[in-house]
Amino acid sequence: MKSVVFPFSLSRLLIATAVAVAWVAVIPLGAFDAVAQDKDKAKKDEKKEEKKAEEEKGLPAGHSNHGEAFNEGPRQKAYLMGGTGNVTFPATCSKPIVQKFINQGLGQLHGFWFFEAERSFRQAAAIDPECAIAYWGMAMANINNDKRAKGFIALAVKRKDKVTERERMYIEAVDAYVKAGSKKNKDRSRAYAKALERISYKYPEDIESKALLGLQLWGNRRRGLPLDSYLAVNALLEQVLAKNPMHPCHHFRIHLWDYEKPDKALNSAARCGQASPGIAHMWHMPGHIYSRLKRYEDACFQQEASARVDHAHMMRDRVLPDQIHNFAHNNEWLCRNLLYVGRASEAVSLAKNMLELPRHPKYNTMKKSGSTRYGRMRLFQALNTYEMWDEMISLAGTSYLEPTDDFNEQVKRERHLGRAYFRSGKTKKGKELLASLEKRLSDQRAQQEKAGAAARAKLTGGAAKDGKKKEAGKPGDKKAKAADKDGAKK
Repeated sequence: MKSVVFPFSLSRLLIATAVAVAWVAVIPLGAFDAVAQDKDKAKKDEKKEEKKAEEEKGLPAGHSNHGEAFNEGPRQKAYLMGGTGNVTFPATCSKPIVQKFINQGLGQLHGFWFFEAERSFRQAAAIDPECAIAYWGMAMANINNDKRAKGFIALAVKRKDKVTERERMYIEAVDAYVKAGSKKNKDRSRAYAKALERISYKYPEDIESKALLGLQLWGNRRRGLPLDSYLAVNALLEQVLAKNPMHPCHHFRIHLWDYEKPDKALNSAARCGQASPGIAHMWHMPGHIYSRLKRYEDACFQQEASARVDHAHMMRDRVLPDQIHNFAHNNEWLCRNLLYVGRASEAVSLAKNMLELPRHPKYNTMKKSGSTRYGRMRLFQALNTYEMWDEMISLAGTSYLEPTDDFNEQVKRERHLGRAYFRSGKTKKGKELLASLEKRLSDQRAQQEKAGAAARAKLTGGAAKDGKKKEAGKPGDKKAKAADKDGAKK
């Protein structure tokens, strides 16, 4: 009989196990208890020391050692992904790799990819903690979040004496903006635009200051400041494109003309995606222009391209769909454009796909503008527009169009489904849903009347109480009360 030959590592394991068993046989069991107790004590002491160290720092468990602003935001390190735009933003830093992350972060800012921009700037600071512009970039990525932006720009201000005057001007401009606070939104927005203008005057070769100024002047409309001349802002952005024809400020030109004269941005619509091919939003935005001009096939192309870039990002970086800025909005608009050009089955497939996606409780619920809400909305629209009554009825019994606990959504479901039943000749089912809708309407009216009556009663009751208090406070009343008291004494 042949003996079994084990691999070297396995034979060693068997020998070690035999030795361990023999050792256990001769060692008293109490010794193991003592060893275990010593280990437990050591762990407890270690935890106490960690807790003590945190308390000395004033740092809650799990929070960043770099300050409160770092508690939120990206946690994984950045990498040079490519396709984020041909931009250069010279920064005082110790290594060439830091400059690459600065450039990538700025390109991502231009593409409104703020979360990833913060990640890139964080990576720059991780490599070179003294790079002031890295903290400026983090503040820029959170420019609409004053609390976090203040924390980041404060770190840039601490290092501003070590940088060039141009960098210092950028840092001081953002510092003044966030310090002013949102209550002075008009004033600080106007002042920030002026600060960017001063950089452009002093450093005319710096096209990034012009690009950011163009964006700020357009964005100031939302802060209560008028945009007096679209052509003037367009001329400013054209100066950038004259030096760098594929600069990602094509994105800003699209936003500028989107609701004004979309045809003015056609040349930027043709170049925007190619200017930053790795950023999905840069493919999406040309779809705005093409949709406004009723060039729906071109809009479909752009939005499909945007979806593909998002899909690549999801696969590459293990990201859930609705964690991506603009993902759901892009796909729901693509559904609409597909319907315009008769591609109904594709619109239905895409809407169903949106409903099949993971339902992240923070980003993707019926009450939020995520894939679930948009997918259901566009699925009903597609089935109704192209009178796919049998398919609608069939899907009503599945997870795609199932009943929900949302009142408004249920009204919409019963309305669409009732129409499908009536239009397909299933009148009995249609009447059942019509009765349900009528009951909902009756119940809602009763609730409104009840609430109105309660509000009126509260209002009149409060007025009556006020009247009594006023009457009680009159001098004649006081005299009458005094007379009553005297009479009672007698």
